[in-house]
Amino acid sequence: MNEEFMKQIVAELIEAQSQALGTLTAAICQQIDPARFTADLQKWSATAAKLPGHTPMATRLLNHAMAAAQAEKMLQARPLSEGPHPKRK
Repeated sequence: MNEEFMKQIVAELIEAQSQALGTLTAAICQQIDPARFTADLQKWSATAAKLPGHTPMATRLLNHAMAAAQAEKMLQARPLSEGPHPKRK
C-alpha cells in the first residue's frame, strides 16, 4: 500500500479514538461531578507521564479526555444566583 495512504489512515484512526474518548468522557461527566473527574484526570496524567512505557499517544488521548471533562464542567457551571446544578446537592 501507499505510505501516504497508510499515514492518513493512522491519523484518521487516532483522531477518531480521540473524539470517541472525548464523547465518552463528556457522558461520564454528566453522571458524576465533572470538577472532581477533571482533577482526577489531571492527577493521573501527571502520574502516567512518569511511568515507563507511557507513550505520547496516551498523553494525547488523555488530553482529549481532560478537555472534554473541562468543557462539561463549564457547561454545568451555574451562577451562584441560580443555586446548585440540579444534579448536584
